[in-house]
Amino acid sequence: MKYKMVYRPFVKEDLQNAVDYYKNISPKLAKEFLFRIKEAKNYIYNNPEADDIMYKEIRMHSLYQFPYHIHYFVDNKNEQIVVLAVAFSKREDLNFIRRQ
Repeated sequence: MKYKMVYRPFVKEDLQNAVDYYKNISPKLAKEFLFRIKEAKNYIYNNPEADDIMYKEIRMHSLYQFPYHIHYFVDNKNEQIVVLAVAFSKREDLNFIRRQ
């Protein structure tokens, strides 16, 4: 069963901040980051319940090669995968979830 993938408002900002950071280092690195994001989103879309639940109903998928996680939950009732954040893995708090 394929669910629709939806994004909370701050996800775009999270991505843009990360891309800007990597672009300052190297445009090639920024492109690689975006490729890894696309790869991770495809994995989540095709395997929405494969990642472990980390807290409450929220799952976390680690990006290959970059220190970022995609935080999401599966909304079976509405047949959606809700992406909450793309977060730097060293982040100590979960306040990004509350901003939604």
